[in-house]
Amino acid sequence: MSDTHSDAKDKQAKTELPAKPARDPFARMRVADLYWIQLKPIYKNRKITQPERLARVTVFQDQAAHLEVFRLQIQLENESLVEGANHMEVLVDHKNQRVRFAPVSGLRMQPAQRGMGGFLLAQLIEWCQRRYGDYTVAPIQLQDANTAGEEASQVRGKLLTRAGFEVSEPDDPTAVGQARAAKVNELISQWNSERIGVLHVAELLGQLRDQEALNLKQSAQTAQLQRTIDHYQSNDTGQRFAIGCLIVFAVFQALMLLWVVLS
Repeated sequence: MSDTHSDAKDKQAKTELPAKPARDPFARMRVADLYWIQLKPIYKNRKITQPERLARVTVFQDQAAHLEVFRLQIQLENESLVEGANHMEVLVDHKNQRVRFAPVSGLRMQPAQRGMGGFLLAQLIEWCQRRYGDYTVAPIQLQDANTAGEEASQVRGKLLTRAGFEVSEPDDPTAVGQARAAKVNELISQWNSERIGVLHVAELLGQLRDQEALNLKQSAQTAQLQRTIDHYQSNDTGQRFAIGCLIVFAVFQALMLLWVVLS
């Protein structure tokens, strides 16, 4: 009887144990690429309100079974990563041939209004279109304006509309809005190039080599001009000395001639 009671307690204890959370297959994603972008200065009334900044974009890519993730993360130069901000990713479901962009409804960029959200979304769309243009796009569930904020909702709507999504905001404040697109190829990969520019390392190295060659050429020309000036200065000094001697000799001759005449 006691054994039966203890077995029942053991079974009850096992059933009361909390279920272990599912393991995230992309918890440790590998870095696929790194590149730099330029956050261009922002002017207002001819004054700089936001200075130029450099930022590093880290590209993560990984695959587990039929799922694939492509993630971009922005880190400003000489600053630490901002927790829960400045990143965006796309999850590709090869089994169902569908892609899902996240996070968009809860997107947070720091500093704000520098074009980083549009840039990241454009890069994700371009990556998907190069590989899975015929895949369908999962609807994006949007937070209501009360949760996200009116200004954030407007910025989010413009961002998604510019990317080719059809944004529907329900009249019912308790309902959830959606952003829809049929196929990946129907999306638009573009960002505000007046706010962000991509720095290509190969082009920068080429420009650096050209500038260095130009500096060497200008240095050689400057040295040649300096040698010419020194030569002319040396000749000018000799000529001045000769002219001075001739003047002194002429004056001496004139005095001698005057002395002879007077004598």
